[in-house]
Amino acid sequence: MRKLVADSGGSVSSYNARIWLFGALATVFILSLPNLQYPIGRDQATYCVIAESLLRGRHLYRDLWDNKPPGIFYLYVPLVKLFGHAMWLVGAVDLVCVVAASFGVFCFCAKYLGPPAGALAAALYAYWHNSKGYINAAQPEVFIVLFVLAAFFLLASPSWALWRSFAAGLAMGAAFWIKYNSLAFLPLVAFLPYLDCGRLDDAAPRLALVVHWREWASRTASLLAGLAAAIAAVLGGFMYSDAWPAMKEVQFKVLPRYGAMAVERTPHYFLWALGQIVFNLGTWPEAGVALALLIAWRCRELHLTAPLFAAALSGFLVTASQARFNAYSFETFYPFLTMLWAYVAVRTFDGFRVLAAGFRARGWNTASIGVWLVFINCAYFPLPGPSMRQMERYQGFARYWRSPEQSYETYWWPLRIEHFRGELQVVRYLRSHSISRDQVFVWGTAPLIYFLSGRGCPSRFVSNLALVSDWAPSTWRNELIRNLREKQPRFIIVERGDAIPAVSGTTLDSEEYLIRYPALAHLLAVEYKRSKAFKNFTVYVRLRSRAAGRAS
Repeated sequence: MRKLVADSGGSVSSYNARIWLFGALATVFILSLPNLQYPIGRDQATYCVIAESLLRGRHLYRDLWDNKPPGIFYLYVPLVKLFGHAMWLVGAVDLVCVVAASFGVFCFCAKYLGPPAGALAAALYAYWHNSKGYINAAQPEVFIVLFVLAAFFLLASPSWALWRSFAAGLAMGAAFWIKYNSLAFLPLVAFLPYLDCGRLDDAAPRLALVVHWREWASRTASLLAGLAAAIAAVLGGFMYSDAWPAMKEVQFKVLPRYGAMAVERTPHYFLWALGQIVFNLGTWPEAGVALALLIAWRCRELHLTAPLFAAALSGFLVTASQARFNAYSFETFYPFLTMLWAYVAVRTFDGFRVLAAGFRARGWNTASIGVWLVFINCAYFPLPGPSMRQMERYQGFARYWRSPEQSYETYWWPLRIEHFRGELQVVRYLRSHSISRDQVFVWGTAPLIYFLSGRGCPSRFVSNLALVSDWAPSTWRNELIRNLREKQPRFIIVERGDAIPAVSGTTLDSEEYLIRYPALAHLLAVEYKRSKAFKNFTVYVRLRSRAAGRAS
């Protein structure tokens, strides 16, 4: 079989590599262009609302609540500043992220397997990412992949300088603040750029460093210094802004309780976890790992594929350490899984080519043609489903192009808890019945209403998940009532059909939960009246103005 990568003689020219790269990125762009039609989901709307509030001088955790680490909110700050209250914000950002990540996937894979495998891996990554829709769009894990790949390429550069290692540490620090468990990539980034895997297929396999261990230690120390600087800078910022007590409560007391809930309350957790892996990945993508290992062992190419297996293992550890196995948590695993599948595909093609060449050498031309017919059928087998899905995505994109707002209201692939039509109806109502300085409180999980209407939230709880969950302190509910009595928002919107038992631990939606929250129910009954009802939302307007309340 042919070599997958160029040897020192340069059997694969840089010109051909650029052609493969251009073709891969063009394919990725075509696959990903319909992402522009994505509405802003519940998670992404939370990032947008908090980012906008940060621009206004509020402080994370003290003035704005969410369980996630701070990195993703600060990443959204320049995006919200640049694009404003645009519904297409997340789709546009995701399109850029997919192209950038695909470029990184191509370069990483081509380094070990060559440009053809890199191009295939990039296209597969774009397809798998896009197949999850807006749920995975511009999520923290997507940015983690970008930072980890950036750190790797900074360290893998042949022209080493101290600043490269330090910058790689800063990139890993950024990944850490997006999700703490992204540190599972740190051993990979620290060792892989300097690892010589060339003797893994020997009778006595072993690994070695391509640099002297003292030089590796110096570079790694610089990497860790950059990581420590990034961590210290963020912690210092929170302490300086007096938000440290709130951060400590949310991130180091409440977040661990929330994380443990999935394991403690799920019967037969490990069987459930296996089911979630199969559900999110499917059986064929998982089989690619075993196939790649079998082919690499049989072809004595573990020295080529070991870096890919190590990267895939690191990505899966990041996924598994979150315990919940959400669809977007697999984003740290997809890039490296696609590389293994690209290896399988390229080696399978080589196998067919060798078999056909053997038949031709014997003069069995009909058998040679038959081999290629079998290959064409094998290559066609997985295509109809993805092709139909891509056609549907472009049909949806055409609807979006004709009428964006109608496309958002009647989006074809929403989650059960997303109520885009109702949210947009509420937004239009607020725009016509309030002014920009009026405050609104949404008792539900619809932060998109805040973002699109431009109306401020009187509380740090832009989503009520913490207030309906038993993993959060009960004092937070008292805090909300104090906020509402003090700020007296003009409108309170109550949502229906938004229960998320896997997160909150209750099957009650926000409206039903008022039975368990008598203080809020009493405030609604005494100080507000029902003004308008939409699908999944009821709008309550305040009976008395702030001035009237003070006069009384």
